[in-house]
Amino acid sequence: MRPLQADEDDMKYLTLMAALLGGSPALAEPFVLLIYESAAELALREDKGAAGQAYWGAYAAFGQEAQAAGVVRGGAAMVPVAVAGAGPAATDGLTLGGFFLLDVADAAAAEAWAAKLPAATTGRVEVRAGIAAPGM
Repeated sequence: MRPLQADEDDMKYLTLMAALLGGSPALAEPFVLLIYESAAELALREDKGAAGQAYWGAYAAFGQEAQAAGVVRGGAAMVPVAVAGAGPAATDGLTLGGFFLLDVADAAAAEAWAAKLPAATTGRVEVRAGIAAPGM
């Protein structure tokens, strides 16, 4: 497998993700939505056709909705472990492909946002509560 290379569409996505690093609602709790995808889904990242555009478009739509709601603290698509190098391999055929960090009222709200991610139907989304660390 060759290393992933960012093209114009990837840069649009990364620019959107950078824009999402803005404000979060007060009195919210941090939650991480870990996105696990199959090799076939991850391959869509490099697809220059309609399927690749639909893949990135679905995540961009989620990001725009979360940004409009003021709940996004950050997020990123991640290089698959097969390309990145070290790390444990998933045993269910899914690979950690990215994450969103949200500030929402509670676990129920985090689960509701997780259900909106494309990977909720094509892979798996794990919701993890964050811990407020002093000085961060």
